[in-house]
Amino acid sequence: MSDSLSGKTAIVTGAAGGIGRATALKFAEEGARVVLVDLSAEALAPVAEEIGAAATVCAADITSEDDMARMADTAMALDGRIDILVASAGILRVGGTLKPVADTTFEEWRKVIDVNLTGTFLSNRAVLKPMLAQKEGDIVNISSVTGKQGRAFDGPYASSKFGIVGLSESLAEEVQRDGVRVQTVLPDAVDTNIWDQSGTAALKPRAMLTPGQVAEFVHYLVTLPRDAFLYNSVIAPVPLRKRRGKTKAE
Repeated sequence: MSDSLSGKTAIVTGAAGGIGRATALKFAEEGARVVLVDLSAEALAPVAEEIGAAATVCAADITSEDDMARMADTAMALDGRIDILVASAGILRVGGTLKPVADTTFEEWRKVIDVNLTGTFLSNRAVLKPMLAQKEGDIVNISSVTGKQGRAFDGPYASSKFGIVGLSESLAEEVQRDGVRVQTVLPDAVDTNIWDQSGTAALKPRAMLTPGQVAEFVHYLVTLPRDAFLYNSVIAPVPLRKRRGKTKAE
């Protein structure tokens, strides 16, 4: 255990699994108090148990204004400040299949946009007043490499992730001179259970990042010198070597 985040209060959304869980564990390892945010306290219990006393559970819906205000209040009650927000909660798609925009229902569109984009907006907005008042803070929003280059048959997800990039860039321009740093991570494919939950496990590529690799990078971002930031960071796995076919001689 090191102490690079000693005395810091961090909020991590989507903390029950995947990137959020790995980030919460990394932050706690580095000395932070961590507010774990996800839809159910039951889902957060294993992470909280692993972290121990440094964890505070906050069952909340990131698409709810009231829940996001309560999330910020929960964090502020710990030590009167919020140092870090990592907005990692998100969904891949609804219905489990890739489909053209022409066949995408409004409900499928709205669900993905609400969770991925509106949820990021609401969680960011909830922490801004405390961060601006203390003239310091870090916000890291988790987008996707799909937020840099759209792909066919995944319109809602790509749109939501492009939106996170645009929101983050706009917010950074608004608050970075007031001490609040806003950075965005655009991971390539990450090996989490979101593939199984969305019914798209068959689409998983061979080379994937681990949640821990993304968490290490997020930690790097929030420990940069205060006068530095990284702009829309894409993080990707090193491609696996292609399997060599047998030659006639073999």
